Amino acid sequence: MTEPLLVDDPEVALDGSTLTVGRVAGLAGAPIVVLPTVRALELTLQSWETAVGIAARQPVYGRTTGVGGNRDTSVADGAEQDLRLLRSHATGSGPALPDHIVRAAMIIRINQILNGGSGMHPDIVGALVDSVASSQLPIVHARGAIGTGDLSAFSEIALGLMGESVRSDGSVHTAWAPHQGDALPLISTNAMTVAIASNTAVDVADWLRHCLVVSVLSTIATRSSSEPFAAQVQSARKHPGQEEVAARIRELLAPHIVVAARVQDSFGFRALPQILGATWQALQRLNVTLSVEMNSSSENPLVSVEDDKVFHNGNFHGMPIALAIDEAKLALASAALLSQCRLANLSDPSVTGLRAFLADGPAGSSGTMLLEYTTSAAIAEIRSSAAPGSLGHTVISRGTEDHASFASQAATQLTDILVQSRLVLACELISAIRALRQQNRVLDPVTELGAYVLRAQSVLDARTEDRPLSADLAAAVTFLARTP
Repeated sequence: MTEPLLVDDPEVALDGSTLTVGRVAGLAGAPIVVLPTVRALELTLQSWETAVGIAARQPVYGRTTGVGGNRDTSVADGAEQDLRLLRSHATGSGPALPDHIVRAAMIIRINQILNGGSGMHPDIVGALVDSVASSQLPIVHARGAIGTGDLSAFSEIALGLMGESVRSDGSVHTAWAPHQGDALPLISTNAMTVAIASNTAVDVADWLRHCLVVSVLSTIATRSSSEPFAAQVQSARKHPGQEEVAARIRELLAPHIVVAARVQDSFGFRALPQILGATWQALQRLNVTLSVEMNSSSENPLVSVEDDKVFHNGNFHGMPIALAIDEAKLALASAALLSQCRLANLSDPSVTGLRAFLADGPAGSSGTMLLEYTTSAAIAEIRSSAAPGSLGHTVISRGTEDHASFASQAATQLTDILVQSRLVLACELISAIRALRQQNRVLDPVTELGAYVLRAQSVLDARTEDRPLSADLAAAVTFLARTP
C-alpha cells in the first residue's frame, strides 16, 4: 500500500497548483518557512489590481456591497466595511483547534490565494507565511462552519493577524491590515475543513496499514485459510484496491506457515481484501478531492486576470468535499466493524483451539470478555458519526443561502470515527497477541510480521489472569496512533 508523501524540508515553495495531502501533513507539524514562487506572487498582485479596477466600474459582491442577505446593499466606507465583516464573522464556538490544524489551513489558504482568483492584496500572503513560520498562530474555534466556506475560522485568523485577538502563545501583535475588499476573499474558502480532513486522511491511512497487519496476526491466531488472498481470486474481480490489499497480505504471510483449520472462514477473514480494498480506494478518492480543493480558487466572486472580469459563483460550496468525506466515513466504519468480527472469532474456542475469551485461570475466568463490550460501544459511536453529513439542510441569511454541504461536520465526524476505530482495533490487537502467546506461536522477529509483534508486545502486559485491561487498551491505542 502506497506510503503518503511527507515533507520535512526547512523551506518549501508553494505555487498554487502542486500542494498535496501528504505535503500539508508533513508541513503542518512545526513552524516551517513557506516560500511562494515569484510567478505565483506576480499573479496574486495582478489579481488584486484587476479586482480594484473592476470594483471601480461595477458592483462587486463583498467589495462594493454587503454580504449574504445584504448583497443588494451598497457600501462606500472602504476598509471599514472589511473590518466590520471580519469582526462580525469571527464568531466561532467549541474548543480551540490544535496548532497543526490551524497551520495546515493557513498553508492551504496561501496556496489557494497564489492560484490567482482571490483578488486579495499580496500583503496577506506575507502575513500568513510569517505566521506559519512561527509558533504565534491565531486561535481558531472548532465550530461555526456549515460547508459553504469556513467563514468564522478565517475571520478569527484575520483578527489574530490584525492584532485584535490573542494568539496561541499568548502574544498580541499586528502583522496585517486588510486593504479594501480583502475581507470576503480571505474567508471565502473551505481551507480549514480541508486541513482537518487532510490531517485525518493521513491518520486513517496509518490505521489501515495497522489494521491490515493486525488482521494477518488474527488470521494466524485463528488458524484461518490464506486461500481467499490468492492472486487468482483478486484478478477474477479486478478491483485495484482489493488486489493491492491481498498482495500485501500475501507478502506478510509468506515467511510463515499457516495451516487452515477449516474449509472456509467468516467474512472477517474471507472478505478482508474486498472490504479493506474498498476502504483504501475510498481514502484515495478523498485524497484526490482534497488535493484538488487545496490547489483551486474557491472565492466568490472569482477574479479572472486574463478576462479582466469577476464571476459571481458557488465555488465556495463544499459538496464535493462532503461527499468524499462521507464515503470515507462509511468505508472506515465498515473496516472497523470487520475488526469487531475478527475479535469475535478470537474469543471462540472452536476457532482458536484455546479457552473461551482467551481466559487463563480457574474455570469461569472471563479473560478478554469485556473487550467485546468495548468494541460494541465503540461501534455504536461509529455508527452515529457515519451518518452522512451531506444530508444536512438549512436556509439562512434571509433565504439567500438555501443549501449547505455540512462538509465541516463530516470532517469532524471522520475524526471521531478514527478515534473509535483505533479503540476497536486495539481490542483485536490485544486479543491476537494474547492468542499467539497462548498458542506458543513465535513469529520470526526477522520478518516484518514478527518485528511488529515484538513492538506490540513491548507495550502490552503479558499477564493473562483476569485483571483490568484498561491500561492495555490505552497502550494499544497509543501504539496504533503511530505510523506502523
